[in-house]
Amino acid sequence: MGLGEALDEVIDSVRSGAAEIGLLGSAGDLHAAELRVLPIEDQPLILISPPDHDLPAGDTVRRTDLHGRWLIVSQRGSLMRRLVDDILAGGTQVRIAVEIAHRTSILPLVLAGFGHAVMPASWTPLAERAGAAVHHIEPASHLRVALVSRPAVLTPAARAFLDMAAAWPDGDPGTERPLITGGR
Repeated sequence: MGLGEALDEVIDSVRSGAAEIGLLGSAGDLHAAELRVLPIEDQPLILISPPDHDLPAGDTVRRTDLHGRWLIVSQRGSLMRRLVDDILAGGTQVRIAVEIAHRTSILPLVLAGFGHAVMPASWTPLAERAGAAVHHIEPASHLRVALVSRPAVLTPAARAFLDMAAAWPDGDPGTERPLITGGR
């Protein structure tokens, strides 16, 4: 998943036929010329904190609550990093402890006390099982997760995967997600 170049690379791979399906995350609605887009879900970005954090009590933090805190950030171009950059641009002084290329490295660093991290909400169960505190961030930012595919004939496996994803319940088990086609 990614924004900017990573997003373009996935779209180009699907468009060229190098991949049948692409999984993307973006800040807004995704439209890709000549491709079908299947929205999967919107995930709010959350803050993962060390178990012994000193943030205000409760499961929600305001961006200003991060003043003076150390953050573990992902690389520029990711939605998580964009939120941290927006916090800085808004005047809240946070400190960057480390910039990480691979998200799998972030949770161990948080648990070791190096700082807090902004991550998609899909990380909540793992972070909580590992002992980290998880906070909703206000105002919220969302990662929009979608699958892209060419409208051409797909292999049976790719078709089955898309059919299963389209039928996956999103609150209402009887609801299928609409495929969107459109320009970028």
